[in-house]
Amino acid sequence: MNELQCVLAINNYGKIFTLSAFDDQWKPFPHIGMDLKHISAIENYMWSIGGDNQTYLLVHNLDGAIRIKEEVYENERWMPVGSFSKRLLPTDRYCWSSENGKEEKLMENIKLPSFVWQWEHDWKLETTFEENDLDNNGWTYAVDFCAKFYPTKRWNSCVRRRKWYRNRIYTGMNSWCIISPLHKDFTQEPFICVSIGGHKIPEAQLGVIMVWAVTAQGRIFYRKNVNKMWPEGCLWVCVPTKEGSESRYIDCGPSGSVWVVLWSGVILVRKEVSAETPQGKKWIMVESPEADSKITQLSVGFQSVWAITNDSRVWYRKGIDQNLSEGTCWVKLNTFMFSVSVTPNDQVFSVGLDRHLYFRSDISKNYPTGKKWIHIQASIEIEQPKVQETKQEGIESWISSSFTEPSHSAPTRLVGNDSKNNLNLNAKEINPSQRRVSAWSPKLSIGSLIGMEAKPDSFMEIKSNISIKKPKTFWSSVVGGSIEPDVCFISQWFNSPNDRETIFKSKWRREILDKLIVLRLKEKEFQQITSFAL
Repeated sequence: MNELQCVLAINNYGKIFTLSAFDDQWKPFPHIGMDLKHISAIENYMWSIGGDNQTYLLVHNLDGAIRIKEEVYENERWMPVGSFSKRLLPTDRYCWSSENGKEEKLMENIKLPSFVWQWEHDWKLETTFEENDLDNNGWTYAVDFCAKFYPTKRWNSCVRRRKWYRNRIYTGMNSWCIISPLHKDFTQEPFICVSIGGHKIPEAQLGVIMVWAVTAQGRIFYRKNVNKMWPEGCLWVCVPTKEGSESRYIDCGPSGSVWVVLWSGVILVRKEVSAETPQGKKWIMVESPEADSKITQLSVGFQSVWAITNDSRVWYRKGIDQNLSEGTCWVKLNTFMFSVSVTPNDQVFSVGLDRHLYFRSDISKNYPTGKKWIHIQASIEIEQPKVQETKQEGIESWISSSFTEPSHSAPTRLVGNDSKNNLNLNAKEINPSQRRVSAWSPKLSIGSLIGMEAKPDSFMEIKSNISIKKPKTFWSSVVGGSIEPDVCFISQWFNSPNDRETIFKSKWRREILDKLIVLRLKEKEFQQITSFAL
């Protein structure tokens, strides 16, 4: 299991906490200067709805920078009365094209998709071809554009081409990025729910991600071209439903299965979702478990769906597999919960009616509903409050003007950030004030980096100004999409601090521990002798 995998939870104040599989304490997630209503996450990628009803994206804890290489091919044909020329035949490809020649690509038309991207350098010529060095002009030659190209000119070389490239880098790493709304005035139709998943869809290209969202008007949208190399995608696409089917909640599982809760309590399931058709092709309807109850919230795993009805009952959808994504029937559990969250390996977390967090034990293929709820008793690290001499500015002041004056740079940090929170992006340092802001467009994901930079090691680091206290907060939601828990690793979550202090008081446990200590000391002594001898 990855050491950076964490359970996410939001408390009643809208603050995010993380609980690592290798730790037993909740740790505060770096604050972004605003409260969050809803979050959805997979490993390293998180989408959320803020208190301002705007949509935000966070890419964090990646090993390296996100870099994309833009390529343009320059094409020429040999003319009998002269030399090579850009005067091509009507049946030829474009003078400036993609590699296959079917798409026209002009250098001046290739723009940054949003201002969280930055060019690393100007256009350069590719000087290698199939591990062969080319001359400074970078040309490769062939009999025709559809034939095989060679690094050197031949007697029958009638066409030639060369490749220009330019790298762009994603500068929004470890920062919250605002995603463009549907309208210039985002209050016309804000998003109320967003879900990320589809990262384990069968036969999909590596790095594919699916993002779905629901607006306040009950419409469903799919975010186009989202992947791990282009995390914000490029366009919101409306996925229509029948008239009168207003949506209130949506969840996308790791296998690409999409379930939508309507205000009427009926469920819509997206069918024929695949790597070729990530948006799916049609909706099918799934009725509520009981006539007098309505589903209010659900969570989709790899091959399981759990739901909560308006009477706080917990339900499990039976019979779900790759061939039958909607399942066969509902199974009622004799428990009451506030909300549930299913992990990519079909384990289940929940928020109880007492607003404490629980984990469903012993879930397996033989027991898909598990056996009992176990209370997560992990303690909470609470950062000591700091006295703020200067008043922090709210984000409302720039949100209201960011679209009326789109040529201005939006702020990247809130007032009051400490220098210790600045990040090293593993790439060329880019001054945030020089990030380029394009004009607003509903098709592009323009937005700003706001709030505190999320420190890469913030999940595992213990700070000196942090004290350990028992939980005094109530939880509003839990998200397990970024962790695949193994009970062997997370057993420490379910022991209270007193239990951990007394766990070795038994005589036989103490004897085993002493023997392990002696054995470890002998190993260290042997290692020292061996290293000295070498």
